[in-house]
Amino acid sequence: MPEKFPSPAGWSPPGAQFRSSGGVSRSVTGALVGLIITPVGIVLAARGAAGTRQWTILGDFADRVGSTFEILIAAVLFLIVAALAAYSPAGTIIAGLVWGVLPGIIHFIFPDDTFRLIGDLPVSDDMHVALFQWLQTGFPLIVGILLVGAGAAATFRRR
Repeated sequence: MPEKFPSPAGWSPPGAQFRSSGGVSRSVTGALVGLIITPVGIVLAARGAAGTRQWTILGDFADRVGSTFEILIAAVLFLIVAALAAYSPAGTIIAGLVWGVLPGIIHFIFPDDTFRLIGDLPVSDDMHVALFQWLQTGFPLIVGILLVGAGAAATFRRR
């Protein structure tokens, strides 16, 4: 349907000069959300993975429901961070680098130091073991690379 009253050449609506795309605020908000949600997902994934270890040891007496829900909630949180790339690719990339790629690479280079650093965290002994095992398997590096890839794909899609 054609426009009834076409705008004159060079005309813009009042206040258009004060509008911005909000790029900086989106990036800051996305980075904060990614930096907050990702470690919660890591903790839940590590605890859930450590809980599945008890399945083979304790059999039917193990808490299968609790560890399964922890893993599922962690997966949903990682999905939220990956989907955050549609809003702010920078947030997803920063979260992937800070909580995945860098810890994974640092662990491969300095495994003894990362074990000591995890031991210094103010969490329970079970959580120390769960975090170290999760880091030792390479999953933070894998998750980090996937999040960086999601952010990069969203960036390239916008162009």
